[in-house]
Amino acid sequence: MNAHQYALRARAVAHGLARTLFALLATCAFSAPGSAAQGDGDNAGAGAGGVRLHDIAWPRSFGYRIGDTLPIQITLEIDDGWIPDRDGLPEVGQGDRQFELRRLDVADASERCARCRTYTLEWQLMKSVRAPQTLQRAPTTLRFRKDNQVQAVMVPAFAINAAPLLNWQARKDWINSVHPGYCAQDFDVSAPLVRAAGWTLTAVALLLAGLWAAGRLGGQGARPFARAWREVRALRRAHGGQADGDALVLAFRALHRGCNETVGRTVFAVGLPDFLRDAPEFGDLADELAAAFAASRSVFYGLPPSARFARIDDLYTLLGALRDRERLHARRTPASGNAPAAATAAVH
Repeated sequence: MNAHQYALRARAVAHGLARTLFALLATCAFSAPGSAAQGDGDNAGAGAGGVRLHDIAWPRSFGYRIGDTLPIQITLEIDDGWIPDRDGLPEVGQGDRQFELRRLDVADASERCARCRTYTLEWQLMKSVRAPQTLQRAPTTLRFRKDNQVQAVMVPAFAINAAPLLNWQARKDWINSVHPGYCAQDFDVSAPLVRAAGWTLTAVALLLAGLWAAGRLGGQGARPFARAWREVRALRRAHGGQADGDALVLAFRALHRGCNETVGRTVFAVGLPDFLRDAPEFGDLADELAAAFAASRSVFYGLPPSARFARIDDLYTLLGALRDRERLHARRTPASGNAPAAATAAVH
């Protein structure tokens, strides 16, 4: 760093120290006891009457970022007949490059004194800083008039510490974004909870309906043809319904297993009439069952293929019809009616 850069830096540091010292001196001068109530005719509280400064409630002096507000509450003791002078109070929107007045409220403060009134000036920080910085707010003058008399109340300058906005980079940095002076507010969560409960109940109802339609709910999972239909459906999805040799063998085995478990014994082609006598709910599918048994014999023993049931799709359709009749029969018949057949199937 050359001599010129050193000189520039030294000058900047000197200017900064001078501004800080001036602000501190102004703050001490205006905040000294009785300083706002003594002086010449233009100062606040001259003499025994007029307008007298009672107290000032200052906001905190740290933890501000752009957009934050700084409410200053000024309590004045005002004698009868004194009113704000024309242009004696700052207007909303006035300010400098750092602060702007957002709100000016006036209210009685009889709890403090009989003639006290409170003036609340709410300033908003309009400057965004790149690094932590001390900002100064210039003094504010409030003027009051009674006939030809004018009195002024000087609100001293004040300084605050401003910080830059923080970029959210990681969840671990959340503590650095906590803002002083802010409190968490309660909010009602009953409406979101009710909506969430409603959607949850709807999802559960749809899930139960899907399980029931797929034959996986209640006693449907234990029904022989329902299980056989699900096995063939999985084969159909895996092989696309084509006449794959191994897949077709597995599909026919699922059909025979469903017939055997339904009546509790092994069912052959010649025993189909007995099967239909014991399970009359499948009587309208007698021709399809006979053709399926004949096709299974051709597949198992390497005989010429049958014209019917040469694809998994054909068995999938037949088992779907058997499953539907099985379900309808289970609804019409008490659950104990199938207990002997199920017990016999378990033994075999």
